Amino acid sequence: MSKPSFVVDIAENAGSNLDAHTPLALTSEEGCHHHGNGLRMPLGIYNVSIARVCSKVLRLCHRLETYFDVGHTLRSLEGAGDLLEEVIDYVELALYAAAEHVDDIDSIASGFFKSKTLRDKNPAYKQLDKSIKSHKRFVAAAANAIKHQQSRIRPYTLEYLHGTEYSCFHGYFFEGVAQGTVGPNNIFHLNQEIFSITTLIWEILVFVLQCSRELSTFVNVTSKQIIGPPREQKTSLAETVIAAARLPLYTFGEEHPFSRVALHIAASDGKIDSLNSALYGSIGNQWSQNAQAQFGQFILRFSGDGVSKTFRLANPGKVVLQNWAH
Repeated sequence: MSKPSFVVDIAENAGSNLDAHTPLALTSEEGCHHHGNGLRMPLGIYNVSIARVCSKVLRLCHRLETYFDVGHTLRSLEGAGDLLEEVIDYVELALYAAAEHVDDIDSIASGFFKSKTLRDKNPAYKQLDKSIKSHKRFVAAAANAIKHQQSRIRPYTLEYLHGTEYSCFHGYFFEGVAQGTVGPNNIFHLNQEIFSITTLIWEILVFVLQCSRELSTFVNVTSKQIIGPPREQKTSLAETVIAAARLPLYTFGEEHPFSRVALHIAASDGKIDSLNSALYGSIGNQWSQNAQAQFGQFILRFSGDGVSKTFRLANPGKVVLQNWAH
């Protein structure tokens, strides 16, 4: 079975890359109960939600690119603590925005029905709900861990030498406490001690694209559509995809979303300079296929609480370098 495929056109004059935008833009107010529920119209809810997710992920990408660029060793990163704190803050904010996007999609869908009873009986809603639950699994679990289990996100950094290139991999883990010992959360990290920050970024972006496709199918079936071309919709998704592609592509052994979907970056105007960064492992400066890898020092950063004395160190089981296909 072939993987779902998405194309993101990064041209300046390109329209929205989100499948749901056209049917939402063509949705008539007739048959909508959103205003009666104290909500915006479906397109308004969607635009605000997408803007929030993209804003948080874009800021995360910009700060992470700067952090990659600031130092290629642990020693050279010693003075960048404030920047690292911003990176971790935006990891949390991006996860929260993605989790809230799930609620926004449900608000859009629910507003097409007069009651929850009618909604819950509707086959299209049932399918949408089932699909979104599948797509949201990671972001929802991560947001819940932060919100309800006090599992703060902590950074991890590992030095590497790959051929003649040397730098650092940056990851994160959800902090937990087991019998007084502070370390990666035993439940969330049962099979995976450390996650890659750049993989998380793609996890959120792919999640947004998948949800948009599911919502598009639902709206086409459920809403009443007006006749005529839809108003052109603009989002910062393409800008966010560019920012993500400028970062190194690697995992710490976790499943990368590109194993589940095919994401193609196109430039209908032929301009691709915005994709190029100096970072090794990014789309414009890909990993060598032949170089040998060596790993250096690593660091996990915990927050002192004045009480805890025992901390459990962790390392990824492996590092997987991924290149973009041409």
